[in-house]
Amino acid sequence: MRIQTVLITASALTLAACGSPGGDADTDGDGVVSADEAAALTDAAGDEIKPLAGKYKVQTTFVKADGLPQEMIDMMGNSMTNSMEFCLTPEMADEGFGQRPDQEEDGCTMEKYVIDGSNMDMAMSCDAPDGSGAMKMAMSGTVTPTESDLTMTSQGMIPGMDEASIEMRVQQTRIGDCDK
Repeated sequence: MRIQTVLITASALTLAACGSPGGDADTDGDGVVSADEAAALTDAAGDEIKPLAGKYKVQTTFVKADGLPQEMIDMMGNSMTNSMEFCLTPEMADEGFGQRPDQEEDGCTMEKYVIDGSNMDMAMSCDAPDGSGAMKMAMSGTVTPTESDLTMTSQGMIPGMDEASIEMRVQQTRIGDCDK
């Protein structure tokens, strides 16, 4: 699902951006943040931006949806609110979560990527594969080397329905060392 791809891309960029010294990635001012511009902003902080290796807890909370049938909203509330734990190994932390997906290959355009201290703000749009229009996504919140608290919104046409919007909150916290 395209939304999942975008959320993974956004999460990887956010975690890679932890502790960055700040700035707007759109250095040429054309309203589009290229993969190179995003990487340059992230890389500018060097080792300061790498998340700490360890065991993390991720809490995803469905906040709200508009423009969808109530049954679908109820189903999303049940399925999108969850918690999980994962281990970020030292190798993964050194890689900054590996290669970022190619946003152009996914039909996406990053329009904003700003880091100001521990505050992060990003926006992107992705063309729907069926040609029904663009899905706009935004993410903002705070990040540090050991935690993040982000609000993610998506808005666009859902096939067979009118325009809809979905808001979620994703919190990640380092809870200790990885299990051996």
